Amino acid sequence: MRFFNKTFLKFTLGFLAIIAVSLFLIAATSAYAVGVSKIVFTTEEQSIKPNELSNTITIQTQDSGSNSILTPETIDLEFTSTSATGEFLGSTGNPVTKTMNKNTSNRNFFYRDSASGTFIITVKATGRDSGEIWDANQKIMVSTGAPQSTDGEVLGENTEKSTSSSGENQSATSGSTAPSYSTPATQLEVVFGGDRLTSPGSPITFQAIIKKNSVSNEAVKFYWSYGDGTVGEGALVTHMYKYPGEYAAVLNAHAGNISAVSRTRVKVAPVEIGISVGDGYLELTNNSNLETNLFNWKIVHQGMGFIFQPDTIIFPKSKIKIDLSLLSMKGEAMGNTTLTNFLGQEVVSTLEANPSEQVEKIWQETISILDKAIEQKLVYEKQPAKPLAPPTELVLGTSTEATSTTIENIIFETPKKEGILNKAWHFLVSVIR
Repeated sequence: MRFFNKTFLKFTLGFLAIIAVSLFLIAATSAYAVGVSKIVFTTEEQSIKPNELSNTITIQTQDSGSNSILTPETIDLEFTSTSATGEFLGSTGNPVTKTMNKNTSNRNFFYRDSASGTFIITVKATGRDSGEIWDANQKIMVSTGAPQSTDGEVLGENTEKSTSSSGENQSATSGSTAPSYSTPATQLEVVFGGDRLTSPGSPITFQAIIKKNSVSNEAVKFYWSYGDGTVGEGALVTHMYKYPGEYAAVLNAHAGNISAVSRTRVKVAPVEIGISVGDGYLELTNNSNLETNLFNWKIVHQGMGFIFQPDTIIFPKSKIKIDLSLLSMKGEAMGNTTLTNFLGQEVVSTLEANPSEQVEKIWQETISILDKAIEQKLVYEKQPAKPLAPPTELVLGTSTEATSTTIENIIFETPKKEGILNKAWHFLVSVIR
């Protein structure tokens, strides 16, 4: 009996130990995936242009009730597309990293494709410890007729650790465009717009927008670097680039010891503007393949000027007409019709005909030619010429009488053997014509 009791006790204890260990292993294994039931796309389907970066695409870990839940383990991700040319990119523009960090719920990435069509993008997620597998897919349309990205929002690869990047949306508007950036911090996020397009001497405005601020007791300060060596400060700034090129505009925001960064690309394109005078209007032609903003540029015609208001835009390969009644600024010097940018640089000028000035020029050239002819002894002056004033009216003709009143004070004699007077006269007439 004693032996039986001892053996039974050992058996019982061993059996209970096995059960306890099994339960512990089961609990430990299931704990990695507790509550994580699926991975889903939380952003809407998108339509993008070929070679254009998409707006932010986000996947999220959720429980069985479709509620967001932090993953208790690192998750390995695999990104695929039904397009052979599709690219999955991270917030820095490099190929996307293929993990979702522990204790995060959202994972952000971007898509770009050079081919047109409707494709399926798929994300396969595998729990590194539990081995659990989830997947999600979504359609994305790539078309030349798609609208440009207006969100362009660049969140980090994991929401809790976000970084900044550059979108592809370009606008020549002087004001800020739709927000397109988030920046690295869990407590502070700022944006200030998508990619920008401008011209030398055209002011553009950047406005900082706070998307998230968990340190509201601290004042947020904004510092700008425009990419051309100049800087600015404040939530709303205006800058003007002098030279064509592509510049990185960077915003640094600080709230106490918390900081965030956002940036965008500014393309400063050369201007190809033509100008012509019509019946009651001036016509400006944009000969380039990019739109041009004439904000703060000045046009002058016949002593009257006009300064263009914000967002006066000429589309690529397009024309606009400016009614002459708009030119109400007096006191401009008479001369050519000119267009100058805000830096005072002449962009384009067109020559205006002025009959009195042309007559003056022709007359001076005529006198110069006669003087040279006398110096070379091609003609001889019998009596000194009186100082001549340019005629008020020059009548051209083929007879001597037509110009006798003009040159009555000068008598020329040529060597008779050469008959040069007749040749000189015909030469003078041909110059005036």
